[in-house]
Amino acid sequence: MPRTGLILGALATLFFATSAAAQTIAACPPRMGGTPHPGPYNIYFDFGKSTLDPQQTAEVRKRAKQAKDIYVTQICLVGFADKVGDPAANKRLGLARARTVANLLIGDGFAANNIVMDTGGEAYGRFNFGDVDRNKADRRVSIVFNR
Repeated sequence: MPRTGLILGALATLFFATSAAAQTIAACPPRMGGTPHPGPYNIYFDFGKSTLDPQQTAEVRKRAKQAKDIYVTQICLVGFADKVGDPAANKRLGLARARTVANLLIGDGFAANNIVMDTGGEAYGRFNFGDVDRNKADRRVSIVFNR
């Protein structure tokens, strides 16, 4: 019986040790010295969602290629939500959005262990009037090329 437990434990470790699991969830470090990298870049999400539309998916892929082309070794992702709803749920949503972007970056060849994710929870709030969705700018992930 103990051997079965070891086998199941090993299988669970393999299952959860995917490239996405290697991402770090922590506060993003300050940008390193040297030549400054461009950015930050914002990726926008629909209300209450952590999935991307085709236009935003293409934007993430563009940034993955750019990061590889200019030899970025660390990317920091900060996920945000608007102020609608429960603050704790918005914090989880911000992190889920960062994970979505991280998984796309990894799928496009950026190393998972070089991605740091953080959540800002609810964004500060932007004020727009008229036909513009006032919360759209808050529902985002900021991509920062760190070094």
